[in-house]
Amino acid sequence: MSMLLDIKYALRLLFKSPKFTAMTLGVLVGGLSISLFTFSFLYSTIYKTLPLPEGDSARAISILIDGHQRFITAFEYKAVKDDLSSFAEFGIYDNRDVRLSVKQSGKNISGSFVRAGFFEFSRVKPLLGRSINAQDTKVGAIPVALISYGVWQRELNGDPQVLNRTMTLNGEITQIIGVMPQGYRFPNTAQVWLPLLDNIFTINAKLSDHFYAYGRLNNGVSDKQAQQELGQAIEQVYQQNVERFDLPKVHKTAKVFTFQMAQTGGDGPLMFAFLNTISWMILLLACINVGNLLLARTIEKQKETAIRAALGASNLRLISQLMWEGIIISALGGILSLLLVGAALDYTEIILHSWLPNGGSFWWHWGMDTPTVVMAIVFTFITVFLSSFLPAWRSANQDISSTLRDGTRGARSKKAGRLSRILVTTQVFLVAILMLIGSVSGFVAHKLINLETGDDFTHVMKAMLTVPENKYPQQAQQISLLTTLIAAIKQQPQVDDVVSYNWIGDLAITIAGRDYASDDDKHSADTLSSVGDLTTIGVGLVAGRQFNDQDKKGAPYTVMISQSMAKRYWPGESPLGKNISIKIEDKNTRFSVIGVVTDRMNPKTLFGQLDSADEVYVSGLQFFTPYQILYYRVFPNAQHSEEIFYRAVFNTDRSIELDYGVEDASINRNKMHDVMALMSNITLTTGLFALLLAMVGIYGLTANTVAQRTHEVGIRRALGASDKLITQMFLKQGARQLFIGLSLALVCYALIATGFHHFTEKLFPVSFYFMLALVVTAMLSVIVLFAIYTPTKRAIKLEPSVALRYE
Repeated sequence: MSMLLDIKYALRLLFKSPKFTAMTLGVLVGGLSISLFTFSFLYSTIYKTLPLPEGDSARAISILIDGHQRFITAFEYKAVKDDLSSFAEFGIYDNRDVRLSVKQSGKNISGSFVRAGFFEFSRVKPLLGRSINAQDTKVGAIPVALISYGVWQRELNGDPQVLNRTMTLNGEITQIIGVMPQGYRFPNTAQVWLPLLDNIFTINAKLSDHFYAYGRLNNGVSDKQAQQELGQAIEQVYQQNVERFDLPKVHKTAKVFTFQMAQTGGDGPLMFAFLNTISWMILLLACINVGNLLLARTIEKQKETAIRAALGASNLRLISQLMWEGIIISALGGILSLLLVGAALDYTEIILHSWLPNGGSFWWHWGMDTPTVVMAIVFTFITVFLSSFLPAWRSANQDISSTLRDGTRGARSKKAGRLSRILVTTQVFLVAILMLIGSVSGFVAHKLINLETGDDFTHVMKAMLTVPENKYPQQAQQISLLTTLIAAIKQQPQVDDVVSYNWIGDLAITIAGRDYASDDDKHSADTLSSVGDLTTIGVGLVAGRQFNDQDKKGAPYTVMISQSMAKRYWPGESPLGKNISIKIEDKNTRFSVIGVVTDRMNPKTLFGQLDSADEVYVSGLQFFTPYQILYYRVFPNAQHSEEIFYRAVFNTDRSIELDYGVEDASINRNKMHDVMALMSNITLTTGLFALLLAMVGIYGLTANTVAQRTHEVGIRRALGASDKLITQMFLKQGARQLFIGLSLALVCYALIATGFHHFTEKLFPVSFYFMLALVVTAMLSVIVLFAIYTPTKRAIKLEPSVALRYE
């Protein structure tokens, strides 16, 4: 009964102070919502179990080459698969876009090429028909496919006789043998599944293709044990074939991930911890602010609390009475933030699935779920403890005799003063850290949005393909196929020009006539091969000429270099005709410079200037790779631009594998800009919210502190202290907390800024970080000192007689 009375009393107080209630709710809902959304979004992306039967035991497997994440080859898989004791199931698959032909046109759909046992691994049976078996993967078998529920509904109108239907996939008439249940898109975004044929195992170690791998461990086997066994087996197979097939001398290991963690390259925990730490800082700020506001309310009732204590009320009873305002506000804030975050997650689900290619990974579903609700309850209890229990506990443990004798005038004890100083210092520290990190992140994001790339993909289509080496074993045959395909694309009336443009690596460069003490002293450059006119992708010719049909196999080796390289090594003179050597295909090859082209964005210097690194281009007719990326520029308003490439491929050779189909080359660049813009907006919004919390919280704390010392101000003035002297005293005391909070924040910022400086490749000079620290320090100093000066000014305006009677 007494508790019910306390609740009614707390509700009455909250309704009597609507501004106070609204302000505390707004601060709390803001802090809770940011923390809860960050946790739920990242948890669902990185840690939530795959929505499959036994999804928690499914593992994605990567092969690391000298520490860099890569994939297993078919040769390696065949050699080790039967000798692994750690794995109960172990398989491979390949993800590639599949071309669905519809009359004279078509579309790309996300596909996976799988082996027998793949669907059994996922523990999901087809809704209709059967799964792929060993007979389907034999060379020469009838082409078959399983399709997703979505493809069945969209492309075949949900035809109940779908198992008697065929579809033209990658130019072949394919029998539909099954339909998977709604929502099934394992292993990632697949909408159609085709057999991965047995002939992948007939290719030697040097030419063997790479594939994704999956597995499920035996009972009692840890991820670490499995990856150690697999890594040793793969390394042994590889080293046995290094000399036999002239393979690069590298070291191979294995890594076992969950499928979700594989998407982040294993960096998920770091991202989860960092972003959640930032959001929890904001929640702590919100709790401090709400706690301070409630503390001010309890101080107003200190005399009433002291009387209750003198009449025999226990501490537990007093704390319960004082806590109910905070409990009600925290509970209401938790409910409102849960509803707000639920709506935000649903909106995020809609936006990201429409924005991401193929809707993103099939397990990416953001919305209200059990972990989100549980975390909302945990956060709410934390806010109850910090915002409600601590102020109530402090007030209930006051000096009763002092309060009854002097009222609230004597309530500011040494302990209360220390608590106030700690709260101000903590707020300054947290806000400074948030503003500094947010500012740096915002500037980095803004820089990336406006990054010069040195290319132009307007009206440019991008296509990736692999020349079938089993059908074209000789390099001359492969080159002939490529040139035929390029000519077929270029003949189309809608096409302006075509270029083959492929990255080879960051290779060592030797400048003729220069002495090098060791190989470590040699410069390296981003090396690419090309066939065609580079102006197709916006890389312009500055001097000399581009490659032509004369730069072919057997002819003298020629190279084009970037402007940055020309200026770096031949300042004030022409580099044309100069000689350089490039360590390509494990041997130094001598080249003659025939042209200079404009600089472009270099993978080594993503955050740097265009001229901070060099690029060299070798002829794709002299250095050919089966994997090719083609770019073709179409005229504005060209219709069915994708079909141009598919028609050229099918007319040239239908057996060519289209790894990822055709896409607008500017899409990825635009998406990067969109992501950076979103990141910039988020950091800006978070920083502004933290600044708002700082203004409200610090002002509230200092105003409350000054209000408690109004009696002291009256005494000082009555004894002859000037207004200026009193103001300086308060400012000096506040400046001490400001100095401590900022000092701690700047020490942490120095460590963080060092990491940013190296990660962003010295994108900003060191002076930038000093200037940013100076601006944030000045801004927070003004806020804190203003928050101290304003209530102090108000207190000293009171007549001493009024201040001495101030309650």
